[in-house]
Amino acid sequence: MSTLAIVTVEPGRVARGIALALVAYGAFSTADALLKLSSAGFSVFQVAFVMAFFAMLPVLATTVGRGGLRSVLPRNVKLVALRGILAAACGTLAWNAFAILPMAEVYALLFAAPMLVTAFSAVLLGETVGWRRWSATIVGFLGVIVMIDPRFSGFGVGHLMAATGAVAGALSFVILKKIGATEKSAAMLFSVLFWLMAVSFPPALANWAWPSAAELGIMAVAGLLMGVGQAGLVFATRDAPAVVVAPFQYSQMIWAVVFGVLVFGDVPTANLFVGLAIVVTAGLFIIYRETVRAKAVTVGSGRGEVPARIARL
Repeated sequence: MSTLAIVTVEPGRVARGIALALVAYGAFSTADALLKLSSAGFSVFQVAFVMAFFAMLPVLATTVGRGGLRSVLPRNVKLVALRGILAAACGTLAWNAFAILPMAEVYALLFAAPMLVTAFSAVLLGETVGWRRWSATIVGFLGVIVMIDPRFSGFGVGHLMAATGAVAGALSFVILKKIGATEKSAAMLFSVLFWLMAVSFPPALANWAWPSAAELGIMAVAGLLMGVGQAGLVFATRDAPAVVVAPFQYSQMIWAVVFGVLVFGDVPTANLFVGLAIVVTAGLFIIYRETVRAKAVTVGSGRGEVPARIARL
C-alpha cells in the first residue's frame, strides 16, 4: 500500500522563487557577456580568476547567520573537491568558447547537460532509466546536432570546448546527486569558486596583463554577478520546488540572443531556434520524469548551482 504525500507550497513564495531564478539566470548571462567583452583584451583565464575572486563575496554572504565560514567546510572532502574541479573545468571551457563563438551557440551546447546527466546517472550511479528518458535523451542530442549544423560544416574548436564543458558539468552534477543530501550548499559553491581560481591562475599568470581601473571594474562586476547568480539560485530553490525553478535556465538563451544582436552583432540562424526547441522540449520532459520518480532535478548543472531537492545551506 502506498501513501501519497501532498506538500502545500505558498503561491507567494513560489512566485518569489521564480523571480529569483530569473534574476539569477539573467545575472549569469550578463556575467558571460561581460567576460566575452573582456576576453578581447585579456586572457580568458585571467578574467575567470578575477571573476571567481569577486564571486566569492555574495556566495560567502549567504553563510551569514547559517554557520558562518564553518559552513564552507565539506564533509566529503574528496568528492566535493572533484566536483569543484569538474565544475571549474566546465566554466573555463565554456568561457573560452564564449571568446570564439556567439553566446547562443555556446548555450545551445551547454543545454545538453540534462541529457548527459541522465546517461551518466545510468552508467555511473546505476540508476534505472526508463525508455521515456532514454528517448528524450536521444531526441535532445539530435536537437543539439540540428543547432550546430547537421552537416557539421561549421563545427570548430569553440564547439568542441563547449561540448566538453557540458560533459564536465554533467559529471559534476552526477557527483552532486551522490553527495548533495549530506553536503551544504555553501561548501559546494565555495569549492567551485576555489577550484576555478586554482585552475585558472597558472595560465592567467603566464599571460597576465594589468587592466585599467575601468577594465578591472568590468571584471569585478562580472564576478559579482556570477556570485549573485549562484546565491540567487540557492534562495530561489528554497522558495520554489526545483522542478519549478529548473525550466527557467532556458531563459539564458533569450539573454544570449539579445546580447548577441545588440552588443556583438551575432545574428542567430534558423536551425539554432529549431534545434533549441527540440532540446528544450526534451530537457523539460526529462525534468518532469525526474520529478515523477522523485529524483534530483537538474538545475544549471554546468554552472555549479545547487538544486534544493538535494542540497542544504
